[in-house]
Amino acid sequence: MRKLIKWLGIVVAVLVTLAGGVLLWVLATWDKDYAAMPKPAIAASTDPAVIAHGEYLFNAVGHCSACHGGPTASTRKRGDRVPAEGGNVFEAGPFGRFVARNLTADKETGLGAQSDAEIARAVRSGVDHQGKFIPFMQVAVGPFADEDLTALVSYIRTLAPVRHQEEPEAWGLLAKYLAATTFRPHAKVPPAYAAPSAEPSAARGAYLANGPAGCRFCHTPHDPMAGFAEVGIPFSGGDPDPDDTDPAAEFASPNLTPDATSSPVAGWDEATFLTRFRGGAAFKGTHMPWENFAEMTDADVRSLYRYLHTLAPVHRPIGPSHRPRGWKPEGT
Repeated sequence: MRKLIKWLGIVVAVLVTLAGGVLLWVLATWDKDYAAMPKPAIAASTDPAVIAHGEYLFNAVGHCSACHGGPTASTRKRGDRVPAEGGNVFEAGPFGRFVARNLTADKETGLGAQSDAEIARAVRSGVDHQGKFIPFMQVAVGPFADEDLTALVSYIRTLAPVRHQEEPEAWGLLAKYLAATTFRPHAKVPPAYAAPSAEPSAARGAYLANGPAGCRFCHTPHDPMAGFAEVGIPFSGGDPDPDDTDPAAEFASPNLTPDATSSPVAGWDEATFLTRFRGGAAFKGTHMPWENFAEMTDADVRSLYRYLHTLAPVHRPIGPSHRPRGWKPEGT
């Protein structure tokens, strides 16, 4: 018996030593320098039409203002223009606390001292001007084609300076482990560009849904422990997320494929789809930026509808989009 206890003690000591070694390795390696990440060859334009398109991307399609709009962003109504001073805090449990950056032209607390290419790299690759990884920019922002990235940077350059130093981020141990092992920045490859048009098209919808509108990420299952790699069919429904306004509730992004048995939008006609986009949020804590998407043009919303209806139907019941946390179908 004493021998068994002795060996158990040795095993426990070895496991504790190994765990301690892994912890020390994570703490020493997670905060990598990505300054060598290539910067896109993007230069801001002063063309009013380009800037106007960038404003549309920032406030509607790319919904940048939803995160970077400062303390009033969560209460903004469609058409409002809030200072992009950042500071919004995103609590991500064991992943830590992340904070939206100040995007105004202030040289000390915003982007005023950064180059166009550095801003473009942050959007496309999730790497800031100091070479630091910005994880939310990697997962929450869809890939922009060069034409749209140029327009976006051009509009950002027009934002009046607001001196606002956001609070520092606090990465959790799980996020540090992922950053040390699997979750790293990479240049997102945009889908084929389809320019805006007064005539809706599935091609334009494909670019928006897989690109700057970011529909694909939220409506597709991912594995955070594998660097947020896709682990299911695109647009077949996303992973549950907590309702930040109600600890007893959660949201689940619905299946957007045209499967009549499991997709809530499969039976909608184009007019119904458009009406829903104009309707705003149905639940206070939703992560869907409805007020931003409500500003999209009719042609772009209809293009999304037409693209989604070209997808192969996928039977994947997600359940109610807003439900009690930990919800499971009856009988499971």
